Amino acid sequence: MVAYKAGTVQRFLSSPDPACRAVLLYGPDAGLVTMRGAALAKHFGGQGAEIVQFDDRDLAEDRARLDVELRTVPMFATGKVVRLTAGARLDVPSLKALLETPLDAALIVEAGNLRPDSGLRKLFEANKQAAALPCYADERSLMALIDAEFSAARISIDANAKTYLMSRLGADQALSLSEIMKLALYAGANGKVTEDDIDAVIGDSSEIAIESFAYAVSGGETSEALRQLGRLATSGTEASSAMSGLARHFLQLHSLAAALAKGASAEQAVKSLRPRPHFKREPVFVTHSRKWGAERLLNALPHIQEAVKRSRLFPDLEQDFAERLVLTLHHKAA
Repeated sequence: MVAYKAGTVQRFLSSPDPACRAVLLYGPDAGLVTMRGAALAKHFGGQGAEIVQFDDRDLAEDRARLDVELRTVPMFATGKVVRLTAGARLDVPSLKALLETPLDAALIVEAGNLRPDSGLRKLFEANKQAAALPCYADERSLMALIDAEFSAARISIDANAKTYLMSRLGADQALSLSEIMKLALYAGANGKVTEDDIDAVIGDSSEIAIESFAYAVSGGETSEALRQLGRLATSGTEASSAMSGLARHFLQLHSLAAALAKGASAEQAVKSLRPRPHFKREPVFVTHSRKWGAERLLNALPHIQEAVKRSRLFPDLEQDFAERLVLTLHHKAA
């Protein structure tokens, strides 16, 4: 069959090729792979189908099990779908021989990120009754997920709140879906989701305070950074958590600075970040990234990592390490 591109996968999922009886789902987003595997299992099996799931451990116990499951017709179910999590024990040559004959059950293989020269990927791309579907989460798929869930729950959300929600969600779509469903439940039928709702359900106050601390540090506002650090300590948030948040913040600043240095526009570079900065903070984020520059940001990261490491070794001194780090970065930014 045709080798599918990431942008055409949704079209296949909406209306799978009737000739296809085996699908490989692969990509770095394990949650998205699992979600799409579950959706395909419902399509292939229909109501009342038998779903068989197994992985490397099952193959280790019985290497012939895959062959048996794919060639066994269920006695009481209307159909059968085999979902296999790919691992080191999956024998590609044996699977190739299986796919060259008609299957009594549909097969869904779920894998991690695969290179173009992967034997498993090449097998599914070349076979006439199979398909290889890359699973890469992007802004459009995340937006579609939000729209679908909120539409089903009859919930409205304006453009700014949706952008904010997307910035609070991570890279794993299964976890993102869980958060979106939780937010829909919180809003209630015919409700409207606001930024305050998103903060209440998805982001907690300590997370927001850590973010304020990180922005104060990257902005060279040393007094404010130390004040935020004190507030975090008073609220019971460990200084090591604040420093870990600072590390993530500086990594993103460096990613943006490196992209800008290669000629990307600020808008393009910011859109590629996951999670994306809050839309209200984006101008400040870009300013801080440009102010530091890729080289100085790269040089700052080892200082942050060392402070985090020391705070774990000597937890009684973590507040001191954090304060010293703030002063060190103040001099680095000057």
